[in-house]
Parts: sequence; structure tokens; C-alpha cells
Amino acid sequence: MLPEGADPLDVRYNVIQWLHQSTRGWSYGDTIRDPRTGEIIKGHVSLGSLRARQDYLIAEGLLSPYRSGDETPPELARMVLARLRQLAAHEVGHTLGFRHNYYDSTAGRISVMDYPHPLETLIPDGSIDLSDAYAVGIGEWDKVAVRYTYGDFAPGTNAAGARLAILVNAATRDLRVLSDQDPSYNPRVDQWANGTNPAAELRRIMQVRRAALDRFGETAIRRGTPLALMEEALVPVFLHHRYQVEAAASALGGQYYVYSLRGDGEQARRPVPAAEQMAALEALAATLKSSELVVPKRALDMLAPRPVGFDLHRELFPRYTGLPFDPITPGLSAADLTITFVLDPARAARLVSQEAYDPTLPLLGHVIDRLVTAIFEDRPSNPYEAEVNRAVERAFVERLITLAGQAPMPQVRAVATARLRRVAARLRSLTGLSDAHAAHVQLIVADINRFITRPLPAIPPMALPRTPSGAPIGGSATSFLSHDEDWCGVGAPEHRQPFFLPLFSERQPASTSGAR
Repeated sequence: MLPEGADPLDVRYNVIQWLHQSTRGWSYGDTIRDPRTGEIIKGHVSLGSLRARQDYLIAEGLLSPYRSGDETPPELARMVLARLRQLAAHEVGHTLGFRHNYYDSTAGRISVMDYPHPLETLIPDGSIDLSDAYAVGIGEWDKVAVRYTYGDFAPGTNAAGARLAILVNAATRDLRVLSDQDPSYNPRVDQWANGTNPAAELRRIMQVRRAALDRFGETAIRRGTPLALMEEALVPVFLHHRYQVEAAASALGGQYYVYSLRGDGEQARRPVPAAEQMAALEALAATLKSSELVVPKRALDMLAPRPVGFDLHRELFPRYTGLPFDPITPGLSAADLTITFVLDPARAARLVSQEAYDPTLPLLGHVIDRLVTAIFEDRPSNPYEAEVNRAVERAFVERLITLAGQAPMPQVRAVATARLRRVAARLRSLTGLSDAHAAHVQLIVADINRFITRPLPAIPPMALPRTPSGAPIGGSATSFLSHDEDWCGVGAPEHRQPFFLPLFSERQPASTSGAR
């Protein structure tokens, strides 16, 4: 505790303070430095309460723990406290000058400077164990970083050589650092992800998600809570795979690399092997099955319209339906995550370019074809799944039109346009359709034709419903439909982030302070 009368801003005190936030916000590890020398003279950590709220919602969605409705399940508090311990260590790391480390090491969870996803264990009976959700203590890479940065060497020691030896020894144990700019390009560098094989981890996460959804219902909320508020816990479990989708997509057109130096003997880079890229593509395609994109009937039957005083807000699923819960947009939001990450213009350009150095690697056309097969050859088992599948087909075509019309690389636009023609031809050949599906097909074909025969510039893409916001979970800072970005922010991955992210000091190259 601070001494009586001391001010948290007093430069003589290093401070860790707890902040309650009623709207979205992050935690920070900041420093005050001597401008003459760069010496860190004060560390100041702010831990935000929204991190605790997010972990409670994740645990409630995964476990549906309120059997009687009146109990206080201890596993929820244990998970939250474990996360806050990790978070405190992370922010203190920033005050010591350390940047984020998102490297997926074969040595396991090597750094508190990572953004950790809870590690869930699926028990054979279908239950989920969260006792090891977050690591305990600082990681092995953190010890390397401290020795390298703050270590003292005996008089006469070649300090530069000694520091290099620390890094060389660490590399032999797969202790490395890759940071903020590297996710999306290197499948061994991920935020909010676990494991070293993103495709295998995505399949595992989907199994955890399925187990949680199969038991999801009123036991996700306490007795006396409006049933409509089940949606707050449904969102994080229904989108539980969102960050692992991003991690798996990084394998497509991706490269393995480290921060190598001339003469250090490290391989500068190598493309992700074709087999690994295809495994990632298959795992991503599996997330587009209509059976994975519907809300369980038990939960759907209970999700009543929200009562007065419980307004719609940005962490809920969007609605075409007004106040009542929309059963279509959750699956649309989840599928659009996969579609958007795969059809990212820069990733598409890398898929085109990788043929230049290895023609055996997957091409952009092959990747698009696999999405077409996954979506248009899906076999819904009931009318609900069929309607969700139609929404996903629509979203895919919209994203492909956007890629064909707006991608900076001409060859990406060429390939995407050619695939649009194939989709239109495929749909025109369908026969024996229901009235609903025939209308859906006719509109898609007409929109593709309008795009292909358009006068420049391209017609603007349709605004699809936005995906509910991810970390950090907050309150209703704005009304549900008060801003256009609430509905139109599904496109590029950066559009799904809080609008104020670029203002964070950690995004500025000259600073080592961080926020999460």
C-alpha cells in the first residue's frame, strides 16, 4: 500500500493501481524516464477491471456453472485471479522496458509478455477444466530478457559477447522473441492463442467450443437474472475460436522467420510448407459448416427480447430483427471472421507471390475454391441451418466482390474476378430450388453480374453486420446503432478493434510501454 498521504504520480514511487472502468478499456504498464539518459526512474501500472469481467464471461460461457442458480462457483474466481496475476506481471514487464513476445515456443508458455488465451482442457465426459487456464510465474524467455538487459558481468568480460551468448543459448531451447508486427505473417507468432500448430489448435478449440455450446443454457446466468442476458455469456463462447481462426489463417501465404542478423547462422526465412498451409485451410473450412454456425435450440428458446433498462450494446450480436434476438447473425458473424481473414488483400497477394519461389505452394485460386466448396457444398440438415448457410454464401460473395474490386495487387483482382464468374456459373446451373433459395441465388448472380459489367468505380460493397467486439469486454459506451461503424466494421481485421487502439503508446516505435 502507498504510504499515507503519498500521491500515485509521485516520481519517487513505483505504483501498481487498480482501476474500475465502466466502458471498454485496457491495462497499462508505463514509465517515466530521464530525458537526458533514457534511464527508467518510475514504473506505473494500471490494471483495469474489464479484464476481470471478460474472464468471468468466458468462464460462465464455457462452464455454464450455475446448476442451482444460487451458488458461487470457485473456479470462476480462481481463473480471474490467475489472469490478474499474469496481467500484473505483464504490465510490470513493460515498466522494465520489455515489449510483447507472441512467439509460440516448443518450450510452452515462455513469457508473461504474451497475450494469453485461456488454456482449456476438454475432459472425456465433455466437461471443461480451467484449472490451468493461465501460467504461473514469469516465463523462461522473461528470465533471458532480464539477464540480457540488466545482467552485470565480471570485470574484464566482453559484455557484447556475453550478451550474444545468452541469446544463442536461449535459441537452442527455442526461447525467442517476435512481437507486435509479426502475427498474420508467421504461424508461430499469435495473440490470444496456444500451441505451436495453429491448425491442430483450431480443431481442438472447435471441440471445446462445441462442448460448451452443447451444455449452454440458463445455467450460464444466476437465478433472478433476465434470461435475455444469457447473450452476454453466449457471445464469447460462440466466438471462442475467433483468435485461433486468425492464427490458422496466418499459415496461408505465411513464412517462418526469426529476427536474424548477418553472421548469426540463423535461416532468415522459409515459406510455410504446402502441407501445413493446406492443413490450416482445412481447419478453417471446417469452421464454415452450417452445423457449427447455429445457436443451440435450448438457448435460442430462452433468449427473450431484452427488458427495459438493459439496452443493446456493442458486445452483443447485431440484429436484422430489431429488439428480438436474431438467430442468423451469430453464425454470420462467426463465418465472416474466417472469410475475412482468408480473403485479406495482403494475404491474397502473398498467396499469389509465393508461386514465384515455390509452385507447389497453395495458390490464391486454390484457396478461394476451397472456401467455395466448404460454403456452397454444405448440406444443412434443417431450415435454420439452411438460412444461416444462405447468409454465409451472401457474405462470401460480398467479400470476394470487395477483393476483386479493391485489392491493391492487380493479379489478386484478376483471380478474384475469375472466381466470381465461376460462382455465378455454378449458381445458374442449379435446379429444383425452393422459392427462398431460388430468390437468394438470383440476387447473388445479379449482383455478381452488376459488379463484372459495372462502370468504374466499383459499386460499394453491402454493409454486413459487424462482429461483436472482442477484448477487452466493456459496458455499453455507445448506443447499439448510434455509429455506422457498428454495422460496417466487419471488413479488414483492424476494423474489428476498438477505435482508439492507434493512440496507445505501445504502438509508437519510440516507446516500450504497453497496454492490453
